Amino acid sequence: MLATSLLLAQLTLASTPPTQAQPATAPAPAPTEATAPVPAPVADAANIYDWDDASFVAQAEQDLQSLQRYANGLRGLQDQIQKNLALYNQKQDTPYTPEQKQTLLSTWAAFFDYFASTEVIRQRYWDFVKVPALTQPKKHAWGFLLTHGALTTILAHGLTYAELTNGRKQLEVLLDEPSPDYGIPARAFARFKEKVIHVATATQLFTGDTYREQIKPVLSKSGALNFQLTPWVLQEMKLNSKVARGKLLKRGPSYFTTAAKDIVTDTTARAIFPVQKSVAEWMGDTKVHRIGKPLISREQVDRVMEKMEPGDIVVVRQNWYLSNIGLPGFWPHAELYVGTPDMWKAYFDSDEEVKGWLATLPGQPKTLGEYLASTFPAKWTEYTGKDSHGDAIRVIEAISEGVSFTGPEHAFHVDYMGVMRPRLSKKDKAQAIARAFKYQGRPYDFDFDFFSDSTLVCTELVYKSYAPSTEVKGLRVELVNVAGRRTLPANELVKLFDQEYDKPDRQLDFVAFLDGREDKQGAIEREALTFRKSYERMKWDIAQK
Repeated sequence: MLATSLLLAQLTLASTPPTQAQPATAPAPAPTEATAPVPAPVADAANIYDWDDASFVAQAEQDLQSLQRYANGLRGLQDQIQKNLALYNQKQDTPYTPEQKQTLLSTWAAFFDYFASTEVIRQRYWDFVKVPALTQPKKHAWGFLLTHGALTTILAHGLTYAELTNGRKQLEVLLDEPSPDYGIPARAFARFKEKVIHVATATQLFTGDTYREQIKPVLSKSGALNFQLTPWVLQEMKLNSKVARGKLLKRGPSYFTTAAKDIVTDTTARAIFPVQKSVAEWMGDTKVHRIGKPLISREQVDRVMEKMEPGDIVVVRQNWYLSNIGLPGFWPHAELYVGTPDMWKAYFDSDEEVKGWLATLPGQPKTLGEYLASTFPAKWTEYTGKDSHGDAIRVIEAISEGVSFTGPEHAFHVDYMGVMRPRLSKKDKAQAIARAFKYQGRPYDFDFDFFSDSTLVCTELVYKSYAPSTEVKGLRVELVNVAGRRTLPANELVKLFDQEYDKPDRQLDFVAFLDGREDKQGAIEREALTFRKSYERMKWDIAQK
């Protein structure tokens, strides 16, 4: 059983856990071309620096794209905070209303998501200084870009948020309390402050900034400068460093006491990162070491798919790697299971209501497949093909690449999987699938704007596919406020299932739940009662109980 949580894993930044004695620091390794910052080593040899260059660079490019999204997400949240600045500056003897608490908590949950996910990237690459710049320039260069790019993002936004809340007792108490609805564990805010407002992170900042100027020949030699986002991350480092330095110089004494002030005002400081003796114990078995190895096996997925029907709603989760950063709750992602054309023949084609609906459409198609093939010929060709693994397409989901057709190896290559069935007619489900086809190909909505149809987020696809209308009964699902916006976290779908479970007019039925077990490195099939309460699990705590 894992006793640690992802919260702690994500926030190790530079300090050792409070349960360990501070280890002796080690000198930085002999420099090759310049003195680089020395991060804490990962205690597992199976890390990303063991990969071949091509695989490493491909992953690094993908992670840099993710870092850009997280940085943009944090900047967007800062804009939202500025719009609600009066709420943060409210007199602390005036109690917050429930609506104000909701705004504050949902903003904090979204902020913490972006913060912690950025830290995942930093930790994945923090061993870059062990890789010689002269003999392995690609790994050294990319490792620096991602490590320092993530660190400067964390500090600029983390210190800005900490400054906003510093000394406001009512606000800090609110943010530090456990909040299952938003997936926030107890003392998350206190631990966030302990890690971001830390002497060692300040020294890392200054050391990395110095090395940034010295590593340019290695960046050129490695080819990293040719990637389209490299100029962005270098500029982002400068901008974020300027913000972070300003916060540290302005508030350093109150943050760190006098000893810290000496460090934040000394731009020549060289960081010696603490060597952590038990990183595996501290971090657990993170995605850094489990990339491509989900807890759910393909055999388990195949058995669950035997129970599934077109129109089923699937919620999924991957530990350590969220597909929907910024939304609260244990379940971060939802998908629409559409099945295969052969399944449609048995499920839809003989249904009288479906045939009656099709008869009202232009051309009076005889089957759902005929209707979609004529209405969306290019999409139909893609849907009836195979995925990159040779599997039939079975799912429509909104992912970072946009609203996409995917097969089981992509859609269900996860650690947790829950399947719910709308208690609707086959006609309603056929119409929902037709709506989803209309949305397929549209961009992913990184702004989580449910009132725009031009881009969609994962739950928005499910929500709009099953939206009630004069012709469709659909599903009645309430949107919630997240960081000042009306939206629908996937967690709310499971919460709705739980709240209506014993009611005769419930909208969703249970199909299956595969429950990941980090301690067993696998998953087990669980019953409806366990699935009902899964939405209450802490988002950043994967300890299995």
